[in-house]
Amino acid sequence: MHSRDHVSPDRATENPLASVAPADQPNTVHEMAERLLPAYTVEGGTVHLAGCLLEERLFLRAASRDANQSVEFYLDSQGREVNPATVAALGMDHTVELERPPEHAEKAIRRLSSLARQMLAQRFAKRDMSRPVELTAVWCKFAEGKLRFLIGENTADLPFADWARTLRPPPFVCPYSHQTTYRVTATDDGRIVAAEQVATCDASSRRVLSGDLVTCAVTGQRVLPEFVEMCPVTGETVLRTEMVPCGMCRQKVAPTSLRQTRCEACNRLEPVSKADPRLARLLDEHPLLDRWRRWCLSESATAYHLTARGWFRELLLVVDKDSLNLKLLATSHRFRSGWDVVEPSHYDFVLRG
Repeated sequence: MHSRDHVSPDRATENPLASVAPADQPNTVHEMAERLLPAYTVEGGTVHLAGCLLEERLFLRAASRDANQSVEFYLDSQGREVNPATVAALGMDHTVELERPPEHAEKAIRRLSSLARQMLAQRFAKRDMSRPVELTAVWCKFAEGKLRFLIGENTADLPFADWARTLRPPPFVCPYSHQTTYRVTATDDGRIVAAEQVATCDASSRRVLSGDLVTCAVTGQRVLPEFVEMCPVTGETVLRTEMVPCGMCRQKVAPTSLRQTRCEACNRLEPVSKADPRLARLLDEHPLLDRWRRWCLSESATAYHLTARGWFRELLLVVDKDSLNLKLLATSHRFRSGWDVVEPSHYDFVLRG
């Protein structure tokens, strides 16, 4: 094992192209696996290297000195000078000699050697050809591959690429939540995800992504969207099993929107004239309603709630705010309580009176 000046000046004169490698860089795929795999926790599965290539990449160390100064620098394969931080990070200042240098690098080494000699000559005030020049090929391994997470029949790959000596386990990036993690698990539908992002649906006990769940405004339970409805009055998300019918308009609503037996919209009906833009728009869409009088109206999150009176009967309507389609039509007699819901096929007959 050698320090920075692995090859002596005399040896360099005889063999200026000696090849060395960082003493403590990983040299095998097995060593790379030992460095990477322990960083991960895979719940219910495993992680392994699905591919790893260790490529030798060339650097050139150039050194020379005279009575007044000493110069040393490193060039990469493109002939660019390497900064000291990279030299230290790759361990190029603490090397061992290679028994069998990589093949087919002679042309690249000659090119870098010529460039290094020119750069050394420029850095010395006197171009003394007898000044010793030490050139050493330094081979650093570059690792590229991917880790494969396997849970059941499902897989997810995590690519990596870095110098073998500086490579650290990359975090898994959840493709759904984008959270970075070293803890990996699978949802019940087979998605491999960050374990921190997994939650259980309170309605079905299914393991899903937390972001897949919605919160019931009544119970606070976190459930999948298939178990909830939007309350048409408040616009809140509510478990379908928690919805209750309004005693007047018959719509299923959040229990928090009821006062006594009526929803908020039915409780706050206020008189309006036919000049009200909302009512005018409705009468234009449904001309048969124009014969009715004494209108009252309120709005919910999704609908208009209306009542109207004739001589002996009353109408109750729930109308979609966007389409103006009738969602409910019911009638009542002026001298009795309660509403009779009208089948859609009978709407025109009832409206004509």
